[in-house]
Amino acid sequence: MPALVVLAASPAAAEHEDHAAFEAAIGQAKSSMMADSAAALKHAREAASLYPGDSEDAQQARLTAQWLEAEALMRLNRADEAAEIIENAIDAATLNFNGSKLHADLLRSEAGLRVSQGEYGEALNSFLQAHELYEALGEARSRAIVLQNIGSLYSDARDYERVLSYYKQANEVFPEDKALALSAHNNTGNALKALDRLVAAEAEFRAALDVASQMDSPLLEARIMTNIASTQYLAGDLDAAERTVKRGLRIAYASAPQWMPFLYGVRAQIAVARGEMGSARMYLGRTFESENLDSTSPFFRDFHETAYSVYSEAGNHKLAAQHLEAFHRIDGQARDLSSTANSALLAARFDAANRELQISTLSLEKAANEARLSSAQNQVIMLTALVILIILAFVAALLTLRTVNRSRRGIKEANEKLTHVIQHDGLTELYARDHFRTLLESRIEDRKGHAKAPILAFIDLDRFKQVNDVFGHATGDILLTQVAQRFRDTTGEEAIIGRLGGDEFSMIMPSDMDIDEAIKLANCVISDVSEPFVIGGFEIQIGASIGLAQINDGANVSVHMTNADLALYAAKDRGRGNCVVYEPKMRETLEDRSSLEADLEEALENGQLSVCYQPIVKGEDRSVICYEALMRWTHPERGIVPPSVFIPVAEEGRLIERLGAWMLRSACSDAASWTENAKLTVNVSTLQMNDPAFLNIVAQSLASSGLEPNRLVLELTESLVLEMDDQVEQLLTSLSALGVTFALDDFGSGYSSLNYIDKMDFSMIKIDREFVQSAAAGSARSQAVVAAIVALAQSLDIEVTAEGIENEEQAKAMIELGCSCFQGFHFGRPQRHEVPEEVTEVHVKDDRGENSIAA
Repeated sequence: MPALVVLAASPAAAEHEDHAAFEAAIGQAKSSMMADSAAALKHAREAASLYPGDSEDAQQARLTAQWLEAEALMRLNRADEAAEIIENAIDAATLNFNGSKLHADLLRSEAGLRVSQGEYGEALNSFLQAHELYEALGEARSRAIVLQNIGSLYSDARDYERVLSYYKQANEVFPEDKALALSAHNNTGNALKALDRLVAAEAEFRAALDVASQMDSPLLEARIMTNIASTQYLAGDLDAAERTVKRGLRIAYASAPQWMPFLYGVRAQIAVARGEMGSARMYLGRTFESENLDSTSPFFRDFHETAYSVYSEAGNHKLAAQHLEAFHRIDGQARDLSSTANSALLAARFDAANRELQISTLSLEKAANEARLSSAQNQVIMLTALVILIILAFVAALLTLRTVNRSRRGIKEANEKLTHVIQHDGLTELYARDHFRTLLESRIEDRKGHAKAPILAFIDLDRFKQVNDVFGHATGDILLTQVAQRFRDTTGEEAIIGRLGGDEFSMIMPSDMDIDEAIKLANCVISDVSEPFVIGGFEIQIGASIGLAQINDGANVSVHMTNADLALYAAKDRGRGNCVVYEPKMRETLEDRSSLEADLEEALENGQLSVCYQPIVKGEDRSVICYEALMRWTHPERGIVPPSVFIPVAEEGRLIERLGAWMLRSACSDAASWTENAKLTVNVSTLQMNDPAFLNIVAQSLASSGLEPNRLVLELTESLVLEMDDQVEQLLTSLSALGVTFALDDFGSGYSSLNYIDKMDFSMIKIDREFVQSAAAGSARSQAVVAAIVALAQSLDIEVTAEGIENEEQAKAMIELGCSCFQGFHFGRPQRHEVPEEVTEVHVKDDRGENSIAA
């Protein structure tokens, strides 16, 4: 991705008459940067020598010249030289002009350089640093450019939802600039198009076209009309697509001839859709008439695919194969780029994506072989005819025919190998996902030929992620191959087994097996997989959960796979190592969950959500030290929806980031009016902590509300702390640097790491209500656990809050065990109103069981 750099103004000192030559050289470097980068390099180097001295203005002027020099070198593909200059310039700017616009501009240039070198993770980090500086400086346009640059990073990674988010932010930050607005609309349209949201994509492209018309740029108009026509073609509106192409061609003929090939490419696709193959060949000829098929740009990818199908049908197999190889080349490069970007940006494994690349590559190779096979068959026919017509060449023809037959056998054998690879998972040799679906379709169609309905099983391995984390992915891969072998040994040859991806598997149970027998076999699979594996001298133990679904009707594959997946979800929800059979109510639950997700998004827009506050009190005098912010939802039809219901829905639907941001802003705004003695605690989910924008959300919430950072306490779960990676740890460090503190929520409900408790510097540990109530009821084991937690916290000078206190007896029991703070209905229920300004203590329930918060 090319660096999108808006050249900054030179330092104010450069405007002095003594330095007119410097200013002139800088201006020439900027003006020639795009058209003649070599000239820009010359001018930038000249400018650096025109401002001598050690004054601050002189140093800043030379840094500006160095920045422009590096920009010119990048455009001349001299990245190594540019990298050294930018690194030195950033060091100098950090030392002498830290936080300045020049510092931010250098960071943005560094990010562009990193992208050109494929270092996406480092590029993202530099872009974010530049964005923070621009935001602090009030440089809205520069912020918008950086946000668009980040969107382009995620476009390379094919993470189109994030692309939409960043381009939307960019447009909101600085909508006035036409060039930026056009870029935002056009790239948003491309992302929506990739997500198959074609109506919205066309609307964005049309908005971009309006801006291009205002800018009087025929080239941009022709380019955007190509996008509109392509979107209309994909949506099936061929007449509209044809009209758009013709309009685009009129503009291209007059002022933008370089874009005519792409418009003809779309016109060829339209012709194919209409069955007009002769016209399609003519338009394809115009598309590729000036192109070398070995080096076409990525813009031609889809047109190569169209050309392959058109020329194959016409019998021109040689040309078809050339277009197929070109498509293969471009598609492979795009997938490699996506894989590299994903690895750097997301720091995660993408088995499914890599497998998809392999399948795509092999499928294309197979198609190429088939093209060569067709060509060989044509040769056989020609040689056979030659034998009949020319007797004198009979011997030579037989020898040629024999050679061709050998070639056919070789190609056939190669295709058989390719077919095997495409149909099987490369690691486990089980059936691959796509081929398993094909086999399942066949079994559904043939179900009437069997006495009993087929049974589909979905299998998910338990604790497999921990194996990868502890022993490494290589060990995890070995484990998956051994698991696959146990599946085969347990289920026998009649079972059809596939790997869906990662640690998820599918199985069609042996024929004529009833549901009771399937449950028995599934439990055997769970039992066998739960036996220890020995790998590299280590004993590794995992488990499995299984969902079963009977195929009693002719519904499509997706329906039955969803049924099995719902059963698997229910099995995991009941705990590990379970087998559950699908029931219709599971789908009803899914549909209700989907409806709830849609309603939740609407609730966020329509103000149906509110924030309530529950006090946390000190044990000695019952004074309030914190209020915990709790989200509440009143649905217009369902009534009050508990957080235990809608929070999981929000997390699965990726709404939790928006909900969390809204609650954080609202709660900080409310808390800013409280007494300074009362802090605000807000729960944070794992998904929020993995959101790159979370740090900015916290900072903006504090800044807009005026709440002191040391009055904000973020509550983290044990699972988040235990599974913390470098990205989250860096985020927590940055939040801590802001002055925000942390509490460990529901301590004792899961697995905890004492190392992280010490490392995180928590200000509070909250003991899970189950432990509290069990210990208060006299459980010696729970009392021992609570006492141990209190002793640990006291040694680290951390407050301990007992959650779920419902009566005075429980409070007294926790005081005896050493707890210093309390939370629960006994001290106050969550209240949907602002906390009074002078809150110092709470009164417990009166004789009528009511709660009150008193000043």
